[in-house]
Amino acid sequence: MPVACKRTFLSAVCALLVISEAAVAGFLEDAAATLPGGLAAPSESFAQAQLSGFKEILDKGRDGVAFGIWTEHPAFDYDNRSEENALPFGGGLVRTMIDEKGNERMLFGLVFADSHYYPEPTIGYSWVARWPVSQKYHVGAGYLLGLTFREDYHWLPIPLPLPVVKAGTDDVGLYMTYIPFTNVFFFYGTVATDSIENRLLPTFEGSPFANKLELYGAWMREKTDSATERGYMVSSDAGYLLGARYFVGVNWALDFTYGESDHDTRYQGRTDKTFEHTTYSAALQYHVNLAESLRMHAGLGIGYGKWEQKDGGIDEDSVFPVVQLGGTWAVTDRMRVLAGINMMFPRYHNVAPQGDVMFRPFPVQMYVGAGFAF
Repeated sequence: MPVACKRTFLSAVCALLVISEAAVAGFLEDAAATLPGGLAAPSESFAQAQLSGFKEILDKGRDGVAFGIWTEHPAFDYDNRSEENALPFGGGLVRTMIDEKGNERMLFGLVFADSHYYPEPTIGYSWVARWPVSQKYHVGAGYLLGLTFREDYHWLPIPLPLPVVKAGTDDVGLYMTYIPFTNVFFFYGTVATDSIENRLLPTFEGSPFANKLELYGAWMREKTDSATERGYMVSSDAGYLLGARYFVGVNWALDFTYGESDHDTRYQGRTDKTFEHTTYSAALQYHVNLAESLRMHAGLGIGYGKWEQKDGGIDEDSVFPVVQLGGTWAVTDRMRVLAGINMMFPRYHNVAPQGDVMFRPFPVQMYVGAGFAF
């Protein structure tokens, strides 16, 4: 090869390497800017920038609640998909911020029911690029980084670098992610409040929520799901709920409930027995303001349940975690209207005819009621 040709070839290779290096550097720089540190000053170190970015989202973001919607177990990978839990009831809190480029940055923490009816706590950060489809609605795509904790992984922290797609508005979002290590599609939603303004709304003095103690009663439907892995089923039935809530801070409250409902069990297609299910719970709730007289909350606590055969014979109890999601409307300074769900994870033994197999009724108390504040 002539010397001139060699020089031309080497020059082209060098130019391509320089361009590739610049492209990779530009991509890494753009990717790093989507992390919380992208909100910080350029002079800060990487670690300092991430902390500053988290603080920026916490200070300027909007409060909101998160909730599970659906877990899709693909038929090509799940022969037993009818035995897997598809309704990931649960809830949590989010803090969302729209940056100067119109992208969404979110800090989140929630607990929902996994595919095996166990609680799955999840915390993390997500970034979503948004594209408008109308003046109000948009679609988006991005990622989430977080940690989750599962019973079948011995509650060890599992990192979550996952893709995310979104459709919705600034106030309500529908999200989907694909989880490769379990091969499922997970759908969840968020409802945001305008924290910049609503955080300043009076919660006690001068507010419909001036009274710190609330007593309430509610009609509920206790939805149940697969009871054991051997086909022993339990019915979903109506019941009632009594509760007391006391605000220990502007947004924080202690909530205590008592619930009671009756359920029929079925074995081999026939009604087997009737049981009374009694539950007690104590939870710490965080309330966000949707409007001056309307709030939503998410709660986490502990419960105690008793599963007792109506005509005697079987009497089992259990201690379990409780996850709450709901809302309260202050009709007047003293009158309240409430609605929500309480998700529970009791485990009872010596109940099913097969013997000592785990009985997992997975009760979800869906309630609506009224109360008074003092």
